[in-house]
Amino acid sequence: MLGQLADSGAWVDFTQGLDIRLMNTETADIIKRIKVKMLHFAWDNPNDDLTEKFACFKSITGIDRRRLGVYVLTNYDSTHEQDLYRVYTLRDLGYDPYVMIYDKRNAPRRTRLLQRWVNNKIIFRSTERFEDYNPKLG
Repeated sequence: MLGQLADSGAWVDFTQGLDIRLMNTETADIIKRIKVKMLHFAWDNPNDDLTEKFACFKSITGIDRRRLGVYVLTNYDSTHEQDLYRVYTLRDLGYDPYVMIYDKRNAPRRTRLLQRWVNNKIIFRSTERFEDYNPKLG
């Protein structure tokens, strides 16, 4: 299917979170040939260290960070430290993380603040670390 998309020459927006664990060199090469509007992955399980997979995909394709989003599931069998690790790792690798909160209504305040910090790109790009983020500044 990816080969057909590449051959079609059509612009494609992958809005669902693709599974980076299934990515290999051949698949990344095909995706590199696709006219990508946006490509989304998901890093849901904090116990899966997907750093190498994300780094490899980025180096093979060279797709710009503005077209590479990663959904990061929080508040579902993850600690705040694990959530921060995934956000920082993705940002450092050239991806645009997007925090999604499981059971947001019952999530800890700092998880909701993490989501606000990451998902508001003006704040995220102007305040390098979550620990330095002051939600009272607006």
